[in-house]
Amino acid sequence: MLYKVLLLAAVMLPILSGCAILFLKLRNDKVRNTITFVISVINLILVISAVCMGYGESFVLYDTGFSLKITFGIDFMTRFFGLIVSVLWPFSLLYAYEYMEGEENKNSFFAFFMMTLGAVLGVSFAGDLFTMYIFYELITLFTFPLVMHERTKEAVAAGRNYLVYMLGGAGFALMGLIVILNISGTVVFTEGGFLSAIAGEYGQLLPFIFLVMFLGFGVKAAIMPFGKWLIHAAVAPTPVTALLHAVAVVKAGAFAVIRLIYYSFGTEVLSGTYAQYAAMGFCILTILYGSYMAVRMPHIKKRLAYSTISNLSYVVFGACIMTPMGLYGSLSHFLVHALTKIALFFCIGAVMHVTGKTLISEIGGLGRKMKVIFSCFLVCSLCLIGIPPFSGFMSKYNLIEAAIDEGSAASYIGAGAIIVSAILTAIYLMTVVIKAYFPESGVVSKDLENAKDPGIRMKTPIVLFSTVIFILGLMWGHIEGFLIY
Repeated sequence: MLYKVLLLAAVMLPILSGCAILFLKLRNDKVRNTITFVISVINLILVISAVCMGYGESFVLYDTGFSLKITFGIDFMTRFFGLIVSVLWPFSLLYAYEYMEGEENKNSFFAFFMMTLGAVLGVSFAGDLFTMYIFYELITLFTFPLVMHERTKEAVAAGRNYLVYMLGGAGFALMGLIVILNISGTVVFTEGGFLSAIAGEYGQLLPFIFLVMFLGFGVKAAIMPFGKWLIHAAVAPTPVTALLHAVAVVKAGAFAVIRLIYYSFGTEVLSGTYAQYAAMGFCILTILYGSYMAVRMPHIKKRLAYSTISNLSYVVFGACIMTPMGLYGSLSHFLVHALTKIALFFCIGAVMHVTGKTLISEIGGLGRKMKVIFSCFLVCSLCLIGIPPFSGFMSKYNLIEAAIDEGSAASYIGAGAIIVSAILTAIYLMTVVIKAYFPESGVVSKDLENAKDPGIRMKTPIVLFSTVIFILGLMWGHIEGFLIY
C-alpha cells in the first residue's frame, strides 16, 4: 500500500507545486529556487522508494467505467526511465537558477518546469496505454509555454509549430488507441504484448495499427519527416532545450515506442512484418539525415538539435530490431545519450550565457578562456562519437551487434547507417572543439578576451555529468546488469 502513496506523490507533487508557484506568484528568487530544488530532491527519494517497495506491482487509481482506467505500475521500464528522469531533474534546476538570472517570467518558467517533471514521471509509471497517452499529452501542454518562454516573435512561432506537430502526432496515436481498445478490450501493459493474444484473429490489422501509432508517438521522438519541430524549439532557454533533448519530450517519445513494441503489440506479432521494416526504414533515414544536417548547421544549438534527431533514432532503431539484444542496445544508447546530450547542451548554454555567441564561427579561441566548459565538452563529444573507452562506444557497439545478429537486410543497412553517422558525429562535434582551441588567427578575438567559466551552479552539473560519463565507460560491466531485461 505504501508504494502506491509514494508513486502517486512522485507524479502529483511536481504538478501541484508548479500550480502553486503560478498561483502564489513568488517574487523572491531564493525562496522559489529553494522550494523547487527541495521538491525535486524529495521527488527523487519518492521514486527510489517506490521502485524498491513496489517493483512488479500495479494498481488502478480510477475506473472510468468504459473499459478505460487510470493505471499505474512499476516494472523494468519504469525503473529505468523513472530513475533517469528523477536523477537528472535536480541538477537541471541547479543549472537553470544561474542561467535564468535576469530573465523575465521566471515564475511561469519554473512552474511549468516542475509540472513537466510530474508529467514525464506519469508517462514512466503508466500501467496501461491509456494512462500513458494522458500524461504524454500533458507533457505537450506543460512544455508548450516553456518553448515560447521568450515571448519573441520567433519564440511564439516556434511554440505554435511545436503544438501543431505534437497534436498531430497525438491524433495518430489516439486513432490507434481507439482501434486497439475496440478489438482487444484491454490496454494494460503486459510483457510480450497484450495484443499477442488476438494476433491470430487480427494478424493483418495489427501491423498497420502499429505503424500508425509508431508515427504518432514518433513525432515526439523526432522521427523524420516529423522532427523539424525540435530545430525550431532551439529558441527556448537552454535549460528547456536540454530537457527537451535529453529527458522530457524526445525520450518520452522513444519510451512510448518501446512500450508499444514490447508491452503492447509484442515482438512475435510485429517481427518480420512490413511494419517492422518500415519503422526501421524511418529510423535509418533519420539517423543519416540528422547527422548530415548537423555537419552543415553553423548555429551551435541547432547543430546539437540535429544531433539529437539522429541519436534518438539510434534508440528507436534498436527497439525496432525486436530482439533482446536490440532492446539492450536501445536502452544502452538511451542512457548514454541522456547524460551526454544534457551535458553538451549545458556546455553550449554556458557559452551563450557568458558570451552571447550562437555561431561556431564566433567561438574561436574560447576553449582557452572557458577551460572547464570546453574540457567537459570534449569529454562528452568523445563519448557521443563513440571513442573507446567511453560508454558511447559500448552503446553503438551493442546496437551494431544486435543489428548484425538479427540478420535482415534492413538491420544490416541500419548498422551501416550507425557507422556513417558516427563518422559524421566526429566531424560536427570535433570542428567545434578545434575552433574553440585553435582559432584561425591564432589569437582570441577581442570581444572574447574577458570570457570565463560560469558560476558554480552552472558548472557543477556539467562537471558532474562529464565525470559520470567517463566513469560509466570504465564500469560498463556493472551497468550492463541494470540494462539487460
